[in-house]
Amino acid sequence: MNNIEHQALVIGAAGLDMKVYAQSMAIEVGQFNPGRIRWGWGGVARNIAENLVHLGADVQFLTVLGDDESGQQLLAHLHSIGVHTEATIIAPGQETGASVELYHLDERLWVAFDDMHLTREITPGYLNRRRRLFRDVEVVCIDASLSARALRTIFRLAGKYGVPVCADPTTALLAPRLHPYLNEIAVLTPNRLEAEALLGEQLPDEEALLQGVRRLAQLGVGLAIITRGAEGLLYATSEESGRLPAFQAEVVDPAGAGEALIAAVTYGLVEDLPPSEAVRLGLAAAAQTLVCKETVCPVLNLERLYDRLVV
Repeated sequence: MNNIEHQALVIGAAGLDMKVYAQSMAIEVGQFNPGRIRWGWGGVARNIAENLVHLGADVQFLTVLGDDESGQQLLAHLHSIGVHTEATIIAPGQETGASVELYHLDERLWVAFDDMHLTREITPGYLNRRRRLFRDVEVVCIDASLSARALRTIFRLAGKYGVPVCADPTTALLAPRLHPYLNEIAVLTPNRLEAEALLGEQLPDEEALLQGVRRLAQLGVGLAIITRGAEGLLYATSEESGRLPAFQAEVVDPAGAGEALIAAVTYGLVEDLPPSEAVRLGLAAAAQTLVCKETVCPVLNLERLYDRLVV
């Protein structure tokens, strides 16, 4: 590894993230239920940006925040961790986006709501005016909260400047927005439901998942990964495919592991690691995130990840 910071552009959602952990087996409708409630900063793209900074990348972040107190506080937080926000849009008279996630006792996601509609303010015109950002970076990372017109412009600009695009499908509802660009995506990291939405077919077991990840690679994805939580992941390129187990970790909080994984895989690829090693680096980042109470682990760094890789 060298000490040169890699230049990355991250585009997508950012906002307030509220987590609710139910403390009883039954949730009673119409009553107050015991639970733990925590808040922090979220948004898939924002989480990727912060992870990349922890790994040593120099990150430009293009998102949309409201001009409310939450937006001001989030902007200050991004500055404090070293994320560049010159391209971030402040929408006058708008409230910063937010998400609420409800977890059950066993830490499985019970239900979630998000309001990241402000990403619609990332228009083709704005992206074209900021096209120098694409020219000056080594990689672009996006989430799927962006509009179809914005995605079309992002892939056109990235292609013009020869910059690879890494994409997090975000949710099964949003994942199909990426389908037209599969042959232009360098790294794609769906879970099972997102992969099914992208491929338009059911992937009911491990063998079907392996065929599914190979299908994504055949459709042009440079490095396709289907994540399986505690069961690890499957990956494929045009030349290889395989299964990798998750690193053992005592889960403190399940949120954020996917964003850590794609950030570390992306960093590994710009470091010219072989795909299988970049994927292992991503698994190490996911495991490190699971043992932190924060969505983005504040002590995540390359040294800790390589310590996990030593067996």
